Amino acid sequence: MLPVWPELAPAETSSSDHVLGVVGFGVSAGASFTIPVRQLGGSALAEVWRSSLPVTASRCGDISFASNGAVLLGSLAAAGGDLATLTARLYEQIVNTVRSAGYPHLLRVWNHVGAINEDERDLERYKCFSKGRHEALARLGYAREQFPAASAVGMKCEGVTAYFIASRTPGVQVENPRQVAAYDYPASHGPRSPSFSRATVAHWNGSAMIFVSGTASIVGHETRHHGDVDAQLDETLRNIDSIVGEAAGRVGRRASLDDLSVAKAYIRRACDYERIAPRLSAALPRTQILFVESDICRRDLLLEIEGVVTVSPRPS
Repeated sequence: MLPVWPELAPAETSSSDHVLGVVGFGVSAGASFTIPVRQLGGSALAEVWRSSLPVTASRCGDISFASNGAVLLGSLAAAGGDLATLTARLYEQIVNTVRSAGYPHLLRVWNHVGAINEDERDLERYKCFSKGRHEALARLGYAREQFPAASAVGMKCEGVTAYFIASRTPGVQVENPRQVAAYDYPASHGPRSPSFSRATVAHWNGSAMIFVSGTASIVGHETRHHGDVDAQLDETLRNIDSIVGEAAGRVGRRASLDDLSVAKAYIRRACDYERIAPRLSAALPRTQILFVESDICRRDLLLEIEGVVTVSPRPS
């Protein structure tokens, strides 16, 4: 049995001794942690991380977290000052906390960056964020093969808000055959390449979970289909299908886009929701999907999608 799994549900109905955390988006009563972005669509949903094991809550400095003996879910927010320096300090707090708590292996980090496409000292803020993250992970001894799955999207308030999952055992980092690994991007993408993997596979008791990073309309290292939201959606889905298949193959299984249990779609222009939502729901009929309004890490990207796949144990 998996020690943790996600589902989308109203935050106020999700209180339980077997919940690691409830992440709300926008105004979300009952959430243990709220991301300041606007949710799009119908009923307000939260991202609920359920646990098959008893949960213990704790705090270390600015980080609130809960753990169950197998995994740890934590969150924090930071603001003020130079973004690269702020991000480096935030990541140092995260890594030091998970290491001291006995869950030293980061599996997935969700980053929400204020004014992500604006410039700070002649450098786009996403590139400042990437610089700070890279420098912190390098100082802390991370090799690029250890970078967790991640996303970095925008939010309206300042600073960086993040939440993360860490494990007692390491995950397997996976790259997408259709894309250049983010940490190998050329210098045109910033002074430090983004430090994340396209997916991470976690193993527990014969089962596995694939954490798919924020994925967009990028082939190689270049944005495709500038200005065309429909074509960007199609390219994004092809990328997700590719990375899920690659990740499942690492554990000797088969999986595809159809196997996403939950997904989040970040949409730059709220007016595109009416185009994206029905097409994405038709493409993922078995998937719970949360839609939020958020700027994407590149100015020419109109949407980004992430998700989680649960891989069942191999039949005996």
